[in-house]
Order: sequence, then structure tokens, then C-alpha cells
Amino acid sequence: MLEVGNSATADQIMQTLERRGELTSLQVNRIQKGDTDGLVLGRYKLMYRNASGSFARVYKAETLDGSETVAVKLLRDRHAADPDAVASFHREARIIQKFQHRNIVPIYDVGNEGRFHYFTMEFVEGGNLRDILRMRQGAPLEPAEAAKCVYEICAGLEYALSMGATHRDLKLTNVLMSSDKVTKLVDFGLAGAESPTQAGTSDDVHRALEYASLERGTNAPRNDPRSDLFFAGAIFYELLCGKPSWARTRDREERKHLSRYTSTPPVETVNPDLPSSLTRIVGRMMQIQPSDRYQTAGEVMSDLRRALVEMGEWEESDDQIEISLGDQAPFRLLIVDTVRKRMRALREYFRKHDFETGFLEHPAAALERLKSFEPPDGVLILADNHTDDVLDIYSQFQAYGRSKKVPCLAVFPADSQDDVERVVRSTRWGATAFQPATVREIRNHFEDIGAITRSV
Repeated sequence: MLEVGNSATADQIMQTLERRGELTSLQVNRIQKGDTDGLVLGRYKLMYRNASGSFARVYKAETLDGSETVAVKLLRDRHAADPDAVASFHREARIIQKFQHRNIVPIYDVGNEGRFHYFTMEFVEGGNLRDILRMRQGAPLEPAEAAKCVYEICAGLEYALSMGATHRDLKLTNVLMSSDKVTKLVDFGLAGAESPTQAGTSDDVHRALEYASLERGTNAPRNDPRSDLFFAGAIFYELLCGKPSWARTRDREERKHLSRYTSTPPVETVNPDLPSSLTRIVGRMMQIQPSDRYQTAGEVMSDLRRALVEMGEWEESDDQIEISLGDQAPFRLLIVDTVRKRMRALREYFRKHDFETGFLEHPAAALERLKSFEPPDGVLILADNHTDDVLDIYSQFQAYGRSKKVPCLAVFPADSQDDVERVVRSTRWGATAFQPATVREIRNHFEDIGAITRSV
């Protein structure tokens, strides 16, 4: 219960609420200004602004019950009235929401409330690479640390390209490093865009300009994946030297000139103490002609791995865990769940056991995916927050699962067993289970049924 004196002012009451954690500092400041809209979006309350761009702002936020912390990306007001900008914003979210990779920041919820358009992401404890270099006061990273960082950038790029997307805005501020030294890509606003007007969550002209200037000046195809490798090389250069490969400027005309990117001093002249294996990699990544560059992110990763082994800095734990089932494609498991911590734990568990996971929050959306031309290989429904909804449509999961040979499993809360058994008869393609159910039991179910399905 709030205890303040009868004569307490509104400011004093808000300060008390802030000390108790009932209000955030952002909320207090906005309330004092009479601007209270958008302080709570969906089930999240905004804590403070973490980053800002010309198109969107990023806030640290937490659920109303304080159980989970996320980042919220919020479209700025001046763009929210533009239908094209709103469509681009949601397009970015839809593209990246499908991605499940260690080196890409995952997107969770996508929504809007009135004029507020937002999506939530993992909140990465750490900072972006520019912040990290600033904290080092211009001192470069150790060569091995920089090489491992770029290795993980390339791992994210390789995965994104396998999903049909390129990044198109690689720069220090769009690469995060977590507190446990994991590099993560963020802000794929132009990923796979078919034209500049389909750009994502930044100023379209500013965002496309450097990539477009490079590609136009070298007669490269638009949306060339090798352009990402050039700008990843520029990041590598700055991590190794502590200074950028070309001067930063807001002058649009200057950024259009190809000469800006051709006059970079060789990295070895800026930092002569670097291993020659790394200077060769940087040099090849930053070749102006696309045909002279590495052709794939995988090629860069192979050379970086070889260089780190020569430096005595590569460990087996540095290898990315490949998702595979022998010579087969990964088993694509679609999971319906709404509990974020559990979703993250499931993603990590199944990744280690050769599954590729995707997540949806409502069973009806999963049913539509099951009906689609390219259904998943299996569907897992954790029905504790959608018990009635699942009961209403689970017979359809069973029917479509049987016709498409896709095993479905719904895990219900223990206290619903009587209701479930009155409505649903468990089948091979539409099985039921009850809590507590272990992830190992769930995995074994899909491995057993999935292996039979793949051999048919």
C-alpha cells in the first residue's frame, strides 16, 4: 500500500512510486509532461530509451508483472501516419521473426495500439560495437577477439541468406555483443527487399545509400550478398585499427562517390602488428570489385577459422552447432507457446538435438501453417494458456496431420485431463500429453514419428 502524507504533491507521489518500481523513470518524465500515450504497449511497460534512429526508437521494457525483460522497437510518430513506412516496419518484423540463429537478435511479438507500431526483441545485455570501441577510447580489439566477432557476423549473414535475406545495413551500431561475448546482428530493415521503396526500419535513402553507391559504382547486381561482406570487412577493419576505414559523414553527395570507398589505407599500414593472415582476410573482404571479394560468408568463416587455429586462438567450442539429421534437412518443429523463458529454453534444447524451431503464439495460426503448401515437419502445442482454443480445433490438427504426415502433439495442463479425454482421442498424428512432460519425452515422440514419416 502506498504511504505518503496527505499534503504530498503529485511529484512526490510519483517519486515514491518510482522508488518502489511501480513507475519507471521514463513514465515519470512523460507523465510530468502530460504525455502518457504509449507508455504501456500490449503486456510491456517501457523502462527507458536504449537507442534511437531516424525511423524508430528502441526501449528497454519489461512485462507488467516484471517477469521478463525485452527490447521494444517503436516506430517514430512522424512515420506512423505513412502507410508505406508502417508496412515496411511490419515487413522487417515478419522477415526476422522467422529467423532462429545464435548470431541474430530474435523478434518475439509484433503489434500496434492505435498509432503506436512496435515489435519486441531479445534485450541483449552488452552494447553495440561502436559503444564498445568508444569505451575503449579508440583502442582496437585484440586481433583474435575481432576475428571471432566477424566470424559470428558472417555466421549470421550465411544463415540469413539461406532464409532468402541480406542485411543491407551492416555497421557498428547494428552489431551487438552480449555480456558473454556473443555477437548478434540486429536491424535487417532491407533484408531481401525487392526495391528501395520496400526498405525497412530506417530512413530509406540514408539506409540504402552506401550499399547503392558501392553497387552502382561497380556494376554489381542490386541486393548483392557480397555487399554485406564488403561492409563486414569495414567493421573488421575498424575493430582491428580502432578507427574507421573512411571518414564518417552525413553529406549525402560525399557518400555517393565510389572514391570514398577506394581510398582506404591498407589495414596493415594502420596497425603493423596484425597477423598477416588477418590483414589478407580484411583486404579481400574489402575489394571494390565484387568478383575479387569473397563470394560467400562461408568462405570468410573458413579463412577466419584457419587463421585463429594458426594463432592458437580457436577452440572446439567456437564451432557453430550445425542443425542437421545426417544427410537430411533439419526437422522443422513449429511450437505454439506464449511463455518467453520457456520458448528460449526450448529453442536452445532442440537446436542442440538437431531440430530447427519456429514459434507462434496462437494455435489457430499454427493450424493455418499446417494447412499450407509447405507445412512444418512437426507441431508442438503447449496448451496451458490456450486450453479451450486448442480443444476447439485439435480435431483439425489431427486430420491435417494425418493427411500431410505431420505429427502433432498437444501438451495440456494436468488439471484439464478429464476435459481433454472427453473431447479428444489421442492418435498417432494428433497425440496428447499432460504436464509434467519432459522435453526429452517430447523430443523422443517427434524423433520416433518423424523418422518413420521421412522414410515413407
